[in-house]
Amino acid sequence: MRKSFNLKVAIAFAAATMIAAVPAMASSPHFVSGPTYNPTTSSLTASGKAAGLANVTTSAFLTADRIDVSFQCRNHGQNFAPGHPSTSTGVAGPTENIAPHNGQITFSVSLPAPVPSAAAECPNAHWDVVVTGVVYSGVVLHIQQNGTDILTDGPQTFTA
Repeated sequence: MRKSFNLKVAIAFAAATMIAAVPAMASSPHFVSGPTYNPTTSSLTASGKAAGLANVTTSAFLTADRIDVSFQCRNHGQNFAPGHPSTSTGVAGPTENIAPHNGQITFSVSLPAPVPSAAAECPNAHWDVVVTGVVYSGVVLHIQQNGTDILTDGPQTFTA
């Protein structure tokens, strides 16, 4: 009888250890606050808090279908020449890796606006490029675990 008891205890212990080793899966990912967006002529930033996540490294980043930049070229006499609109497509911002605490993360991620080059866009390479407006189109906030979107927000359009 003692061998039977020890075997049952060993099996129960092994099962409990294997269950504890498996990371908890996200039960119901959701935004607690935000996301709030701040568009400027240099970048678009999204920030907020998400919960209901598994306790594994979480990635947050922004993507955009298109970013349109309007600008002018300024010479040393402070006079402006019209610039040509610049467009970038299929843009992804840098990824922020976050370790969840009790299934929650606080994030702040940015999507930089492309900066036109004076050498490529202005009549004189020594002039300054002055960005006058940026439109971020088809923006999606991605919250991922194990390379899979578990929470998204968008697509949306923002103007700066």
